[in-house]
Amino acid sequence: MATASQTLSVLEQQREALVDAYIQRAWNMWRSLDPADWWNDAITQGVGAWITQNQMAFVKAMRRLGISYADIMLRMVGATPDGQVPEYVVTRDNTDPWAVSVRPSDAYRQMAVRDPTIRPEAWDNLDKEVQMAVDTWLKAAMTRLSTNANADGQIAMNDAATRRFRGSGIRKYRRVIHPEMSKTGTCGLCAVAATNVFGTADLLPMHDNCRCTVAPITAGNDPGLLLNREDLDSIYKAANNSTSAADLKQLRVQVMNHSELGPILTQKEWRQKYDDGTPAPEWHRPDLNMTRNAYTRMYMRAKEFQKHYQSVMDSGEAEQFSFEGRSYIFRPSGHLKQAMAYQTAWLNYLRSSLGLAA
Repeated sequence: MATASQTLSVLEQQREALVDAYIQRAWNMWRSLDPADWWNDAITQGVGAWITQNQMAFVKAMRRLGISYADIMLRMVGATPDGQVPEYVVTRDNTDPWAVSVRPSDAYRQMAVRDPTIRPEAWDNLDKEVQMAVDTWLKAAMTRLSTNANADGQIAMNDAATRRFRGSGIRKYRRVIHPEMSKTGTCGLCAVAATNVFGTADLLPMHDNCRCTVAPITAGNDPGLLLNREDLDSIYKAANNSTSAADLKQLRVQVMNHSELGPILTQKEWRQKYDDGTPAPEWHRPDLNMTRNAYTRMYMRAKEFQKHYQSVMDSGEAEQFSFEGRSYIFRPSGHLKQAMAYQTAWLNYLRSSLGLAA
């Protein structure tokens, strides 16, 4: 299995490079904002629009990586790679890429409202207490960006790979654990799930910052089982405390559908609800129809935002409005013109993608 191990090692290097490059581009954009800009929806939505185009290019690259990896693994089990895989499919249901791209600013605000007396006008020359608070806010934003990027990238890669498996006549696959990719090693949920077999019609069950990949299974060849065996033996041998061999064997893993991400690994008692106790909407596997619906939704939002950008530019006054059940405040800013330019470019991109007349 040395060849398979080498393939997985190269895959991880390429995956990590793509994820890191996207996160760095997005974070550089967020860090270019002034403190007040993080509270200005005109700026955060414009930045989110710019980041979303980068996110979509990132997802396409991850899907191409998944196909390349799948083709290598298919040849290892004696199968001929076949079947068309869409270049781009959204990674989440019940939301859209633009809404996800703006979430770092939501995370920043959620932390900042805990310290309402701290509202710096600039990032420089802050006293120690204020600097510590601001660093916490920025860390929350960065963590949200990183978590979302890893999830979207992993879903895109594994979705493309399993679609390629299925197009090549493979109906089953196994998750391959990667303890070497995590600072804390493979989690107990993945270790237990690695002993199961999944259908190629289904997405790989995940969790936050999951690094598991997929391997095809044929009647006479199950490379994932061999790849996992040594790692699992090491985990059981070295395990202690909450991840002891006994605890792992008793751990009951359940696959449940997250309303956005789809199948996730969790413990049996987990139930997904909103803060008000209402159940989350049902999840459906993303496809081209869902992707077009997301494009249409983002296009309608961009058209609405364009009117408010222009109004604030013309009047020089803040404007508050609601759209899709969310309230927004667009305020004047030294970065407003640039944010509007990002928004205009995004609107044109969506119009072109949907094949609409200018």
